Amino acid sequence: MFSIDTNLLVYAHNKDSEFHEKAIRFLEKVLNDRDENGEISVCLTTQVLIEFVNVITRQSLKKPISIPAAIQIINDYSASGIKIIGQRNTQLRTFLELLSSIRTRKKIFDVALAATLKDHNITGLYTANDVDFKDFDFLEVINPLIS
Repeated sequence: MFSIDTNLLVYAHNKDSEFHEKAIRFLEKVLNDRDENGEISVCLTTQVLIEFVNVITRQSLKKPISIPAAIQIINDYSASGIKIIGQRNTQLRTFLELLSSIRTRKKIFDVALAATLKDHNITGLYTANDVDFKDFDFLEVINPLIS
């Protein structure tokens, strides 16, 4: 199973993004792709959804959305049937294990996301920042915005 990173959600919901159209098409495709049990074949993490609200409501955006609008977007994802995963009791241990191989504090939130994915046995990540996740050998990382 693959998870979706924050940047793809932000691009899809920020009409001013140069990647808006590609991100929308990608999300529509994966949210309509079902496995043999009829389940959506991707998931989201609570961390990604929190980061999404933080970014999409920033006043530095040309057209930020309101917090109520961001809440509605998250409710819509939740209602779609997509699996939403959160931290497990092992999160801190996994985070510290992964963090020990990282040399910059700029990757702390990437490490936290990777720890959540590892704890849930999620082996893939769709992200526009594929380079940020190259150190995590348990993840197959794909940038779906590259043609």
